[in-house]
Amino acid sequence: MRSLIFLGFLAVALEVNAQQGFVSIDCGMDGSTSYNDTVTGITYEPDAKYINSGVNYKINKTYLQAATPVQAETLRAFPNGSRNCYTIDGIIQGDKYLIRGLFFHGNYDGLTPVAFELHLGMNFWQLVNITDPSDLIWGEIITAAQDNSFSVCLVNINSGTPFISALELRHIDSTDVYIDVNQTNSLVLSDRVNMGAAAQDIRYPDDTYDRIWRFFITPTVWSDINSSQPIQTSPRDAFKVPAAVMATAVTPANDTSLGFFIGTDTRGVYYVYMHFAEFNTLSQTENRIFDVFVNDELKVSSVKPEYLLSTHISLSITSALTEVFYNLTLNSTSGSSFPPIVNAIEVYRVLPLP
Repeated sequence: MRSLIFLGFLAVALEVNAQQGFVSIDCGMDGSTSYNDTVTGITYEPDAKYINSGVNYKINKTYLQAATPVQAETLRAFPNGSRNCYTIDGIIQGDKYLIRGLFFHGNYDGLTPVAFELHLGMNFWQLVNITDPSDLIWGEIITAAQDNSFSVCLVNINSGTPFISALELRHIDSTDVYIDVNQTNSLVLSDRVNMGAAAQDIRYPDDTYDRIWRFFITPTVWSDINSSQPIQTSPRDAFKVPAAVMATAVTPANDTSLGFFIGTDTRGVYYVYMHFAEFNTLSQTENRIFDVFVNDELKVSSVKPEYLLSTHISLSITSALTEVFYNLTLNSTSGSSFPPIVNAIEVYRVLPLP
């Protein structure tokens, strides 16, 4: 019996240690008791100790689907005040953090559309625009801590009542990942997709940083491919893209080019991170090499994915206009034996911090 108790204690200890650097807040939740999410195993707590304003609401069950996160079942709304802020202490100044908000209206007040601003401290983060009360809206930013606390603020712009369903913070314990994040620039997530995957998102515990990797519906001109063997990550690979994400990819069905569009909804600089792994055992006379273009401009040349090993590249796009699409193309080089592949893509908008 003692050994069973010890094993049970060890399992709990490992779970707690795995979530060090996580702050997971279920906004609008009554009481003071935390709970473990049955899907992710992440421990969520009520939001009362992080904010002293707002009104709690529960979502009508008719708006809840089987895939709706439990955190979306409640929300905290802010009918009073132009600016209401959550304060999260215990932050390591200079370190990087992923901060994510979840917004699910669920027609709790019968008033849509609604729009408000999300700020990180005094800096504008993004506009939250709800047109359909059934939509799940996420807002995510990767930023470097300028102090020992974060303030996440909801700002009223006279377009309805600001609200929030969940607030999550994840410590990124490496300086070698997302090197474009620093004291003057943050990265606001535009998209993060898992290529060639089944219709299921991947996040923690598969992803150490609890990034959410959305599945991508593959066009008919592409083919889904997957690896029956695990994809490895080198010890110095700080991206830590989950093996489950890297085990699937897409490739053109009958072509030497793989192309898709990246949308930019506002002016500025965008960073694209692309993740690759080779699934085939290539002979000495075979290779898979391709170049990456944006609107016919060469951005990265001679990309050669490593066999069963995660590899990564990054490139930047400068958008001078709003709501513009850029054509991102992977083209096989003349000596390549196989067409290009891609396993996963992340797109971020650079947010300068005054």
